[in-house]
Amino acid sequence: MSSIDLYLYYGGEPCSDVTYGVIYEGPGKKLEIIQLKKRREINLKKLKKKIMKELDLDRRLHDIKIIYRAPHAVFSDRIVFTPIEIKGDKHVKIMLERIDSTPQLKAAELYISVEPRKEVGGEDVQQTTLEGGGGEEFQSLHADSHLTLTPCTTVGVYTLPCQETPTSTMVCGSSYQQECIQSLLEEDEDEDDVDYGRDEYEEMIGRDDFHEDTINYENVDNIMDDHDDDVVDDQDNIGDGIGVQPDTTTVPTYEAQGPSFHANTWDNIVDPSNVDIPFSSSWVRGMNFSKGLIFPNKEAVKQAIIVYSMDNNKNYITELSNQKRLCVKCANESYAWKVQAFPQRKLNGLWAVTVYGGPYTCPSVGVNKDGRMMDSNFLAKELHTYVLADHTSKIKDLQNLMKERFKHDISYYKIWDAKQKAIANIHGNWEESYQKLQKLLLAYKDSDPGTQVSFRSINGNIPGTIIFKYVFWAFAPSIAGFAHCRPLISIDGTHLYGKYKGKLLIAMATDANNEIFPLAFAVVDDETGASWEWFLSCLRTAIKDVVPDSGICIISDRHRGIISSIAQWPNDYVPIYHRYCIRHVASNFNTQFNDKFLKSLALKAGYAHQDRKLEKILDCLKEAELKFSKDPNPNIAKKKPYSYLIKEDLEKWTLSHDGGHRYGAMTTNMSECFNGVLKGARGLPISAMVDYIWCKLVAYFNDRRTKILGDIEHGQEFSKHAMDLYEANYEKGTRHYVRPFNQQNGVYQVCTPHNPHRSDGGDHSHEVRLLENTCTCGKWKIYKIPCSHVIAVCIREHVNAMRYIDPCYTLQQRLATYSHEFCVPKDKSLAATSIRSTSSTSSKAFLMNLYS
Repeated sequence: MSSIDLYLYYGGEPCSDVTYGVIYEGPGKKLEIIQLKKRREINLKKLKKKIMKELDLDRRLHDIKIIYRAPHAVFSDRIVFTPIEIKGDKHVKIMLERIDSTPQLKAAELYISVEPRKEVGGEDVQQTTLEGGGGEEFQSLHADSHLTLTPCTTVGVYTLPCQETPTSTMVCGSSYQQECIQSLLEEDEDEDDVDYGRDEYEEMIGRDDFHEDTINYENVDNIMDDHDDDVVDDQDNIGDGIGVQPDTTTVPTYEAQGPSFHANTWDNIVDPSNVDIPFSSSWVRGMNFSKGLIFPNKEAVKQAIIVYSMDNNKNYITELSNQKRLCVKCANESYAWKVQAFPQRKLNGLWAVTVYGGPYTCPSVGVNKDGRMMDSNFLAKELHTYVLADHTSKIKDLQNLMKERFKHDISYYKIWDAKQKAIANIHGNWEESYQKLQKLLLAYKDSDPGTQVSFRSINGNIPGTIIFKYVFWAFAPSIAGFAHCRPLISIDGTHLYGKYKGKLLIAMATDANNEIFPLAFAVVDDETGASWEWFLSCLRTAIKDVVPDSGICIISDRHRGIISSIAQWPNDYVPIYHRYCIRHVASNFNTQFNDKFLKSLALKAGYAHQDRKLEKILDCLKEAELKFSKDPNPNIAKKKPYSYLIKEDLEKWTLSHDGGHRYGAMTTNMSECFNGVLKGARGLPISAMVDYIWCKLVAYFNDRRTKILGDIEHGQEFSKHAMDLYEANYEKGTRHYVRPFNQQNGVYQVCTPHNPHRSDGGDHSHEVRLLENTCTCGKWKIYKIPCSHVIAVCIREHVNAMRYIDPCYTLQQRLATYSHEFCVPKDKSLAATSIRSTSSTSSKAFLMNLYS
């Protein structure tokens, strides 16, 4: 076995992190590195000896606690870690196996904390063995009366509250100490003798105890009276520095600390003596329960109990669950294991375990590993980190993660439901999201007034209420940038997922490099004539000041609502050239005739650059139709492929009759490509989806500007797309023969050589008129880039053919496309403060006046 490096971190503390699971933080954090060479011989005793020697610790006075930062889930862009306490030789073996299974990690990280030995102070350590758990040993910690407790510390992936508000990316333990709560625990000693009765109990999942804070037996009033002095009522915490933390995933606001928080006050300080390490009363996974454990809220207690039960494969029932009590016990009446927790006034509302009967010695015989003890709310919290890091995670992958974590097979639907709840916990639920949407979009508009937003609502059945129907938005940088794009827009619709279905309508342009340029969006109930008419009306208003006088081209499928809406555009607007996506035309054609050969002919007809080539293909379809008409089978005889295609206006679906308005774009692929980018977002609540799109565009614009400036610095003048086409044409042009017909007027004949590799064999003749910017091949007019025939003329006349490339392909134009920066939004919570609940009449009037 090869040697391995161990990174020893000390002087700080493990912290929960939303991206990487667990990290090590602290102002006094330090690092040492040791190497294990004889791995086969290593055990816990030898490992501790080696570490303590490296850290220069006296083993007669100190002991150490080792936390291994174990890889838990490996993704393409990161690894999520989980903490494992190294408490025995088998844990050392597990650590070595994990190291071998992740060769991409060059070293293993260990978090070291120093503890005094029992005889020199510290906490009493009672070793208990859990039956049915493989003989694994857990330390049950009991506080001595002279020790100081630290209530603000990391509890698994939860964080007990402090007077400092944690950041959204990590949660670290507090550095201050709180008064000993031993006296409080002594006051609750009599809880052990309380008789709670013996009512009939149901399983947690069947009765859903963790959702309904109900009381199921008669002696509750007496029990609660006994603890009124210690239990915190709902109103008791108002104004407290530390209070019961609600079960919420709302990201708190981070307030920067003062300079004193960062000043260097630790240099040249030497530890004068061996001091006692304060007892930290918090629960982490793998630890047994004990009296005195502190949790931030009731939900954290329930989460810990479920995790503990899953890890040890035990069943329990809930005796009592309400706002002031949580009492659970072993499902087997023959065993005394129970946990009771209450919010404590002296701890400012934190929940403490005041009664513990353990250890959990009930055997695990007959316990099903089907995840029945884990409901979707529990799983939503366990999945929170993964969903926050990647909301597109597949249900199957999340199933595997939970199976690896708890060794239980959990149903697909339960994981799906848990993921939806995790998304709602992170981004808000679907109902709240629709109300938040108005403020969110108005915040963007407030930051940059050029942003266009419009809503369409209808009156609800309840008086004074309105029902959301449509919403449209186009960000100011997109509108401003469209002025420097080709006057070409692709529109398409795609499905939304999640609790409320709907359609996302997208208008997409292309920049000088033929890359997608998101222009406008709308969420509607469905793709109908009314919704498309409303969307196109909003789009027309949004871009009215940036479209060229020459007009714009819109490419779409042949949806009747789109055709009707474009046909009804005002006459005083710039010209509109409506074109069909050839892929949709060919798909509909194939639906009619179910013939791949005929479909390929339809596609070739659409892509033909010249009238003569189009006519040749249409003649083939006409011959096929004539042949079908003579077939004795009536189903075949009625096929009319030529008549089907020719009834559509040729200018709408063929390149040769387009007039150059398409710039060679034949499909709506550009909008559909962006649909793929948004695939993961389409399952988010609507306000989260809008925010996701905004964030994507901020990054997209910034990335494009950076790359374009780099290309300009390297002396490039035109986009890569334009130069790739130009260079290919130039290579062909060097082999053409040019004959001047009227050199003064720029009229030339260009002959192409024989080409046996082409179906037509080459040997073509084309007329080029330089002064008129035309070539009979049609490609110059279509793509706005010189064709090979024009380049051949320029080579003969010693003219730089690049002068004939349309300015829309220059890098300066492309840079201008992305030059309008996205503004940093103002505080969304302050935006549109006049918007109240959508159930109010005043809110309705405000919206209708603002967005109608």
